[in-house]
Amino acid sequence: RAGVENMTQTLAVEIAAERSGARSYVLTFDDITSQLADQRQAAWADVARRIAHEIKNPLTPIQLSAERLKRRFTKEITSDPETFAQCADTIVRHVGDIGRMVDEFSAFARMPQPVLRPEDVGRIAREALILQRSARPEIVWSTSIPERGPMAVCDRRLLGQALTNLLQNAADSVNMRPRVPGEPAGHIRVGVHTADGTVVITVQDDGIGLPQQDRERLAEPYVTHKPKGTGLGLAIVKKIMEDHGGGLELDDRPDGPGAVASLTLPLLADSTATA
Repeated sequence: RAGVENMTQTLAVEIAAERSGARSYVLTFDDITSQLADQRQAAWADVARRIAHEIKNPLTPIQLSAERLKRRFTKEITSDPETFAQCADTIVRHVGDIGRMVDEFSAFARMPQPVLRPEDVGRIAREALILQRSARPEIVWSTSIPERGPMAVCDRRLLGQALTNLLQNAADSVNMRPRVPGEPAGHIRVGVHTADGTVVITVQDDGIGLPQQDRERLAEPYVTHKPKGTGLGLAIVKKIMEDHGGGLELDDRPDGPGAVASLTLPLLADSTATA
């Protein structure tokens, strides 16, 4: 399996000579994988704060200036008004793209601590799916979600954000593959079930699939294979799930091209949902 949970472990090795008369040594191995990951996470969060601060400030005057130029001078430009309007629109559009990227940096830098309470995970999944369905009508969406439950102790907003990120990733992957005229852009299936004391949310797509390189680093900050990706979407998802005592796993789709992303978190003991 190519899941991001199957990451290489980092060991700290220490060799110390025993103080007894015999010539012997003690070899100690310490797993510092989690410690290094936490240090990298903190370092990237600091980078994100600095980037967001430095970039956000000039964006608003740039956008306002471009919009004012278009309003003020469009009627006065007679030589090539179309090009003038297109250039102004391009500035505004790209400033908006940069603004959204900065918002992702800010979100990653100030990830809030979850407010945990019992929640219906199936309902959270359906609510996240509603927005994506309306925003991406060219994609066929299907679900396998119980009418009620399963229940888990989680932060409703943060879990919804994690799922929304996965749905957006799946939709981007679908739209990056060659389009066949007259056919849907692709298919995304969302499922919620229980297994071995956990709640599992799966998002399966038939898009371009996972990259062959750097698979174990896909959930690290600023690692991306999308042309306009920030590399923060999956990092945010992973952080949210870790704060819930759960995890994120990415795999190839077993029955064809595409990928499967899975979120797992502990099942509430008295949940009435069935697996």
